[in-house]
Amino acid sequence: MARRLNNRDRNLEWRRQSRIFNGLAKQFRPMFDSTLQAAMREMVYTWEHVGFVQTPSTLYGKIEGIYKALAQAAVTQMGRRILDQGKAAGVVLEVKEDLATMFMRWALEYIFSELMRTRITNVTETTREEIVKAVARGYADGLGQREVAQRILEEIPEMSDYRANLIARTETHGAANYGAQRAAQYSGLPLRREWISGLDRRTRAIFRDDQFDHVEADRQTVGMDEPFLIRKRTGGVEALMYPGDPAGSAGNVINCRCSVGFIVDESRLFD
Repeated sequence: MARRLNNRDRNLEWRRQSRIFNGLAKQFRPMFDSTLQAAMREMVYTWEHVGFVQTPSTLYGKIEGIYKALAQAAVTQMGRRILDQGKAAGVVLEVKEDLATMFMRWALEYIFSELMRTRITNVTETTREEIVKAVARGYADGLGQREVAQRILEEIPEMSDYRANLIARTETHGAANYGAQRAAQYSGLPLRREWISGLDRRTRAIFRDDQFDHVEADRQTVGMDEPFLIRKRTGGVEALMYPGDPAGSAGNVINCRCSVGFIVDESRLFD
């Protein structure tokens, strides 16, 4: 049998991983913020001259570049942590390539997946939609074109700050957990995984009218290749390979703070 984590170890692991997630989000939030602000301003200036909101041609590439850097940092930090834990436990790893090269390969696998390409596209499209909505609000309030443009320019810092924080927190969380998953698989240890929720007032739960239940998911244990099953308010479950899995619905992954604990199945150590 695999021994489950005790409450002390679970709480300690959640706090440690939360510090990593928060540090990564703090590092990349300003990059998203400045990029989104510049793109929004360009959209407003273009709209003033041509009459419609157009996504800057360079925006996708700039957002993709931030995602690549984010994924590399998150995968490296969490991947190295998991491998170091294995070494501390006496596991001898057969390293077949330079660790930095391996972490970069994992990060690119993550970023170039179809799901993540869609996420990056959604960021650019949502940025444009924010400006379109702001233009519509201005006209609805009876403002002229120049007044609408001026008001949007004044609102942009607040708009971009909110979205940058949301994106940075969500994306670093998913990439870091992906890195942990890949490193755990690479270790060769017979492992199981346990979902660790923060269990505070911010943890999403159906009894709080959230769409998914992470309170109930706490302590759920699955194999390395099995998904966690997260109960939906509308009935049934949604499968996530790890907290923040980009395959999940927005209501299941955005601003998620849950972690994963890896449990050695001692009965299979010497198989």
